Amino acid sequence: MIKLKSICGGMSFKLFVLCLLFVFLVVSGVTQLSYRYMRKEMQNNNDFYVRQILSKVDQYLTLTSSSIQTQLHAINASYVPGMPLENLKPEMGQLLELNQGLVKNVYVVCPDLGIIGGSPLTVVFEDPREERRPFYEKAAAHKGEVIYTAPYESLSSGWTVTMAKYLTGSEPPAVVALDMDLSAFESMFMDLSRSDLLNMGIIDGQGMLIAGFPRRFGAIDPATRRTVIGNLSSEDIAATTESFFTAINQSGQPIEILKYPASRFDWSIISVNDDSRMMQSYRRLRSHFWLLMAGGLVLSTCASWLVTRYIRKPVHFLRNQMRAVKLGSLSAEAELQRSDEFGELSRTFNQMIRRIQDLVHDREETLETKRLMEIQVLQSQINPHFLYNTLGSISNIVGLGQYDKVDTVVFSLIRILEYGIADASRPVTLQEELDNVKDFIQVQNLRYCKSFAVMEEIEPELYAYPVFRMFLQPIVENSLFHGYCGGRTLGSIRIRSFRESGRVVVTVEDQGIGMSAAAAERLLQDTPSCTPGRKRIGLRNIHQRIQLYYGSDYGLTVHSRLGEGTCVRAEFPASGDKDKLVKELAT
Repeated sequence: MIKLKSICGGMSFKLFVLCLLFVFLVVSGVTQLSYRYMRKEMQNNNDFYVRQILSKVDQYLTLTSSSIQTQLHAINASYVPGMPLENLKPEMGQLLELNQGLVKNVYVVCPDLGIIGGSPLTVVFEDPREERRPFYEKAAAHKGEVIYTAPYESLSSGWTVTMAKYLTGSEPPAVVALDMDLSAFESMFMDLSRSDLLNMGIIDGQGMLIAGFPRRFGAIDPATRRTVIGNLSSEDIAATTESFFTAINQSGQPIEILKYPASRFDWSIISVNDDSRMMQSYRRLRSHFWLLMAGGLVLSTCASWLVTRYIRKPVHFLRNQMRAVKLGSLSAEAELQRSDEFGELSRTFNQMIRRIQDLVHDREETLETKRLMEIQVLQSQINPHFLYNTLGSISNIVGLGQYDKVDTVVFSLIRILEYGIADASRPVTLQEELDNVKDFIQVQNLRYCKSFAVMEEIEPELYAYPVFRMFLQPIVENSLFHGYCGGRTLGSIRIRSFRESGRVVVTVEDQGIGMSAAAAERLLQDTPSCTPGRKRIGLRNIHQRIQLYYGSDYGLTVHSRLGEGTCVRAEFPASGDKDKLVKELAT
C-alpha cells in the first residue's frame, strides 16, 4: 500500500495521467466534433440526394408525358380528314408495342363513346362507355391541346390516367386517347424504396395517392385512395405549400416529409423519411467512431508513456544520484548525454558535486591537520609531566638520605623513559601498559616510603588489546595524588579490564578519600590547578587522546564518593583494530 501510494504520488505518474487525459481529451474532442460534422453533412447530403431523386422522378414523368404527347401528335398527323378511323389501327398498335410498360392502351374515341384501338383486347371493350365522356368532351372542346384526366380505375386499363387529343379535321369529332400504365410507376417507386430505402409516392392536388408509399406508413382507403402519414392525411400534405415539414407517428417519433411539385401534372412527388435509413448510417458511423475512440485511447496511452518516459528517465536518474549524495556518497555523478535542459541540469549537478568534494576534502584536511596538532601537543605534554613527577620523587629520596635506593629509582626511571620516548607511532598492548605502571609504582613506593599494591583483574584475551602509550600511568598517578593524599595515606590500586556492551572497559579504582561529584567532573575539564604554578593535565589529556583516536563516544568517566574512593573508567571500541590505530598513530 505504501509503495502504491508512493508510485501514485510521484511526479512521473501525475505527468503520465496529465498527458493521457490531455491527449485523450483532444482525440475524443476531435472525434466528437468530426462525428457531429459528418452526421450533419450526411443529413445535408441525404436531403440533397432525396431532392435529386425527386427531381429525377419529375424528369421521368415529364419525359414520359412528352413522349406520350408526341405519340398523340404523331397519330393526329397520320389522320387525313375523311379517312376511315379503322386505318389508324396499325399505327396505334405499333406505338402500343413500342411503349409497352408505359402505355396500357392507344385508341380513338368515336362520337358515340365507342373506341377503335390498337390493342387486341380493345374489341372486348369497344362498346360505348360513359366513363369516356368527360375527356372526350374536354378534348373536343379544346382542339389542338392535349388534355389529361385525373387518375381513375378503368375497366379496360385498370389504374390509369388518360391523355387525349382531338383528331384535327374529324367530323363528327373524334378523339385519340392513350391510357398511361400507373402500375409501372408503382413498381418503380417500390424498387426505389427497396434499393435506396426511400419511401416515395405521388399524390394529386386533392391528396389522392397515384403511386408509391409502402403500406407501413398507414392504411390506404381503396375507395378514395387516401392515406395517412403519421398525424397528417394525404389531403393535408396536398394542401400545404411548404416543401419540407414533419409528421409525428404513433410512437412519438418524427417523420420527415419532402414535397416536390411535378412539372407537367397537378401532382406532387412526396418523399417520406422515418430516419430508418439515416439511423442505419448513423449506427455504422458511430461504430467506426467508437473504434476511433478506442484507437485514440491506445494512442493516448502510448504517447503519454513516451512523453513520461522521456522526462521520467532523466528525472529518476538525477533523483537517485541526489539520494546517493544525501546518504553520503559524493562519488555519484549524473552523466546525461543530452542537449536539453536535463543535460544542462546534469552538468550543473556534476559541477556542484565536484565543488562539494573539493570543499569536503579541504575541510577534512583542515580537521585532520588540527587533530594531529592536538595529538602532538597532548603527547608532548605527557613526557614532561611524567618526568617532572619522577624527578620530584628522586629529589625526595635524596632529601631523605636514602642513597641506596637511588639506583633502583634511576633504573626504574630509565625503563619508564625508554618506554615513554619509544616510537609513538607503534601501539602497545595493555600488558605493556601494566608493566610500565608497575615501574611507576615502584618509583612512587620509594618516593613516599610506602608500599602501594597494584591488583590486576584482567580478562586473559585483553592483555593483547592494542592501546596507545602512556594512557594508564597518568590515571594511576591521579589515584596516588588525589586518593591517597599525595602518598601520605597507604592503600591499594585495583586495575580491571573486561568487555561490556560491545566495548572494552579499563577501570582504575582506589579506596582513598574520594571527592565530590563536582570535583570529579573538574578532573576532565580545563580548570586551573589548585597547586600554584602547576597545571594538572593528566586525566584530561588521556580523555582527549581517546576521543581523538576513537571518537567522541569513547573516553574517560570519573566516579567518586567522599570517604569511599574513586573509580576512573576508560572505554574503547571492542574491535581493537590495531592497523587503524597504527595508521592513526603514524599520522
